Amino acid sequence: MRNVYRLIWQLGVTSKYKGYYYVAEAVRMFMEIQDHPIKITKDIYPSLAKQFKSTSVNVEHDIRTVINVCWESNKEAMDEIAGYPLRYKPTNSEFIDMMAYYLAQIEIETTDSDRMPYLDYSMVKSI
Repeated sequence: MRNVYRLIWQLGVTSKYKGYYYVAEAVRMFMEIQDHPIKITKDIYPSLAKQFKSTSVNVEHDIRTVINVCWESNKEAMDEIAGYPLRYKPTNSEFIDMMAYYLAQIEIETTDSDRMPYLDYSMVKSI
């Protein structure tokens, strides 16, 4: 989970946003069950709402807020995570999926499991 939180933080989102925790947990869930089709509105939002004592609507909104912050502050880093230039702001599902895929690839490529390479800081705007 440290790598998930670190990646979100590097995109310019801090823990002051409720969505910070929702995105982190959603990415973890995606990574755990990526062999099965995942429906974000049926599987992820209700589970997060229950876990964080919220509603599915609030979870969806707070994740969208995180994506907006990332898009505004670090689009270049989002492009790097996606692996290609994004032409539009990703949906909640796309964002979580690309984060999970990026972190899974890092885990495969990294031999030292305690360290995750940081994003190229020349692409990350100061927070």
